[in-house]
Amino acid sequence: MKKLPLYILSGVLVFMLGVLCTLLYTRHVPPKTPGDPGETPSEGGEAVTSETLTDKALEVAAMIKARDYGSLADCVHPVYGLLFSPYATVNPSTNRSFSVNEIRTFGSNTETYVWGILSGTNAPIRLTVEDYFGEYVFDRDYTQASIIGINYLARVGNALENVTDSFPGAQFVDLCYPGSSGTEVQDWSILRLVFEEYNGSMMLSAVIHSEATI
Repeated sequence: MKKLPLYILSGVLVFMLGVLCTLLYTRHVPPKTPGDPGETPSEGGEAVTSETLTDKALEVAAMIKARDYGSLADCVHPVYGLLFSPYATVNPSTNRSFSVNEIRTFGSNTETYVWGILSGTNAPIRLTVEDYFGEYVFDRDYTQASIIGINYLARVGNALENVTDSFPGAQFVDLCYPGSSGTEVQDWSILRLVFEEYNGSMMLSAVIHSEATI
């Protein structure tokens, strides 16, 4: 039997070694979801990953569920405060924003505010903090959301999606209920939490409610 030249054998061995290294790398590096920030370090702080963002978003959702406004205030951006948008389209001129100290008083605050414009009627959304949270923040238990989107829109309707334009450079998490099956049903909804870096930590700067609109 004729022996293969040494340079051919060497080439085969190098090729097989390359394949083996590729397989090992693929097994140990998990696939990224769309928009996964990877190992992006916040300035002077810990790396921001899809896991850390998901954990932070679920922690915030749990605080909202428990109406633990003191803990929620600790997560809010101390400079920007916290903006609330009842729909996916963010409009700072009509949406309501609160400072950290104002959020701490939410539990005892019975004042009625204008939070935005009602879809389809252009009437002002006038609600107390508790009523707004029940209708436009935690209308479902988002701690049990079946779909979580990291820096990508888990689902969209006919409203203008401008979260990335409104908060350039920010990270956001979609806690999404996809809704019932069938094209006629539009009962999906999203709690979208926007985080921005401050002194090495990712702080909450917006709570956006997204759903099918008229």
